[in-house]
Amino acid sequence: MAVVTAARSPLRFNPQKAPHLFFILIVTLFCHTPVCFPQPAAKHSASMQNCDSLYNQRADIIKSREAITCYERIFAATPGDEIAVRLAKSYYWLGTHASKDKQIELFQKGIDWSKKAIEINPKNAGGYFWLGVNNSKYGEARGILKSLFLVGPIIDSMQQVIAIDPAYEYGGPYRVVGRVYFKLPRFAGGGIDKSIENLKKSLEYAPNVSTTHLFLAESYMAKKEYQLAQQELNIIISTPAMPGLEPEFNADKEEARRLLAKVKKKLED
Repeated sequence: MAVVTAARSPLRFNPQKAPHLFFILIVTLFCHTPVCFPQPAAKHSASMQNCDSLYNQRADIIKSREAITCYERIFAATPGDEIAVRLAKSYYWLGTHASKDKQIELFQKGIDWSKKAIEINPKNAGGYFWLGVNNSKYGEARGILKSLFLVGPIIDSMQQVIAIDPAYEYGGPYRVVGRVYFKLPRFAGGGIDKSIENLKKSLEYAPNVSTTHLFLAESYMAKKEYQLAQQELNIIISTPAMPGLEPEFNADKEEARRLLAKVKKKLED
């Protein structure tokens, strides 16, 4: 019969190993959590990358809608201001490419997600920026004269962005303010000079953004300063797209060519 000696007994107490055994016991009893045992990277970041990848393909409207569904799924699981900002931005993009009967609904969703981002984090510049942008497009969809009450909130939103991060979205707050002054009737506070001033300020932060040059060209055209407008349009045509802004650049380039033909005709008259 085999005999288990004291030296080989697994129940023998060893004072030298006591602290180590005690630690293992405590961990086993109380530490079944990610704090105690490092877990693999959360699926959240991987999912976010998937959503961002879909949004980067937004020129395909189906991909744009899929990106929204993807972001909403993440927000439902782990609400956060950055996800809300992405949703506000995505609904803005979808609204600008929707039929007129769908635009108000989509821009309203962009407004709602912007407000959600601000509610979660009042210091997130993106919440205020996309709130102002979606409000602006919502107003255009309703009609400028019907939406003059939105002008104050739009300007206020951009002032908030300037206070937090004036370079946000490539000098975005100044670009939006410049466009608002361009669109507004003079009796309601609009003014081409104010538009040009703000658009130039936007270009100080991001000199290669095609949309800013396009807006500035249109403001110069409104002042009948066609040579300056021509310069801005030629910049768009001769400058490559900024990485990540290819869909916007392609649309701007097409519009720049159309406007350039009109400007050349004016210069020849």
